[in-house]
Amino acid sequence: MMLRRNRRNTDGRRREDISQIEAPRKRRTLPLAATVLLFLSIAVSLIIRQVGVTASQRNLAELESEIERYRSMNAALESQIELLKTDEYIEKIARNKLGLVMPGEVRYMMVTYSEGQ
Repeated sequence: MMLRRNRRNTDGRRREDISQIEAPRKRRTLPLAATVLLFLSIAVSLIIRQVGVTASQRNLAELESEIERYRSMNAALESQIELLKTDEYIEKIARNKLGLVMPGEVRYMMVTYSEGQ
């Protein structure tokens, strides 16, 4: 075994010198791995948050378009209400659907008889 310790590597260093160099490398890999893991977890967290934000923005755009649709429907209904409030429309409905007449007017109704009566 003594020969192995004193034996030199191809680059001229002893094997025990190489093991002393490799020991600090092992100590450095643990903090490096922890740092990489930390950065990866932060990156995944940010990606998940961004997906949530994108979904919320899409939902917001859909809701805004729905609000705009309801506003246009509301405007159409308000104009229809204004039309229904006019005297001309009220008179038309009173004459056609209710059969009413203005004072002094006479309403004539056509009566038809069928041959069976």
